[in-house]
Amino acid sequence: MSGACIGCGTHAVELLADFGPQSPSNRFLRPGEVHTDAHRLALGQCAACALVQLVDPMPETMVRSRHAWISYNEPEGHLDRLVDELIAMTGLAADARVAGLSYKDDSTLARFNRRGYANTLRYEMATDLGVDDPLAGLESIQQALTPERAREIAVRHGRADLLLVRHVLEHAHAPRRFLAALALLVKPDGVLVFEMPESRKFLAARDYSFVWEEHIAYFTEATITRFVSAAGLDPWRVMSYPYPLEDSLVAVVRPRPAPAPATPPGEEELSLGRGFGGDFAGVAARTRDALQRLRDAGRRVAVFGAGHLAAKYLNLFGLGGLIECVVDDNAHKLGLRMPGSGLEIRPSSVLLDDRMDVCLLSLSPESEQKVIAARQPYLAAGGTFRSIFRLSPITFEAAA
Repeated sequence: MSGACIGCGTHAVELLADFGPQSPSNRFLRPGEVHTDAHRLALGQCAACALVQLVDPMPETMVRSRHAWISYNEPEGHLDRLVDELIAMTGLAADARVAGLSYKDDSTLARFNRRGYANTLRYEMATDLGVDDPLAGLESIQQALTPERAREIAVRHGRADLLLVRHVLEHAHAPRRFLAALALLVKPDGVLVFEMPESRKFLAARDYSFVWEEHIAYFTEATITRFVSAAGLDPWRVMSYPYPLEDSLVAVVRPRPAPAPATPPGEEELSLGRGFGGDFAGVAARTRDALQRLRDAGRRVAVFGAGHLAAKYLNLFGLGGLIECVVDDNAHKLGLRMPGSGLEIRPSSVLLDDRMDVCLLSLSPESEQKVIAARQPYLAAGGTFRSIFRLSPITFEAAA
């Protein structure tokens, strides 16, 4: 196939992998409910700019959560360093207006406040963005912020010297339009600060759970630079902050013409996406085979963590019939069933009470260690912890 790239506009998007109809990862089922929502999940890559992206992504209205208690946490260990670096590189005056697009920016704005920057502002969903659905999230922000609305916001609040946009750009169905709207919210000599996951690690590791209907674009340092340049703006500084599974990628963008066109991708960069797509069937088959061998040997397997990463692991690999249940102690989730697979969400006490032989963790390595340390009786009884992620030091694939 060859479709229009959401990054550069070139009709050069090649299909990498088609995962078929998939449920929204937040569509938990109550007892007795039958799953209805599903949409094709397919991943492509632009041959002209190398941006990995969803093909025909799920509509925002289908992505939107049906539960007020669902929340997503982003890594924040780098934010103190980031704020200090932003102040140093921009020479930000003490009275500068620092704005944040969404609730994702609250903790960063608080850090600016602690450093003496009192002139901060965070835009409101209802009054500024015109989104009054209490369940609306990032999928609605990217759709609501048009250039027309951005002009209205700029008149109401004035333009910012620095605008924070953490973890929204990757959700945008039309990121070039979104970027153009955001540029209207900052002064001509101001900066936009985007943060998003850096996708190179999971693409190289073939960790397919990171493909998610809510993330439309999968940026790397090279592709975010090309994206901003193709939009006619200046990718002034691109920085990456390391984390075990996904690094945090930050692009500091100036709303002025790009000083030079970005370098086109080489074969090594394009092969990153192509290899990710090409290896899917083999990785999925090996995972199913390993779990089937455990089942045939009478061993019971549970997955720990009823989040979107676990949902994708179960659904993309077709593991619902090989797993006993999903374990999570979130009171809101207990008794519900996982989207797609329909597996029941049960408390962590089942690890011992129901004698789960293997528990597959869908958590970061930092959280893995906390969970393992808190469940020594399970280990003493012969239980085993492994991770669904190939990048984890206790990955299930290595032990399978």
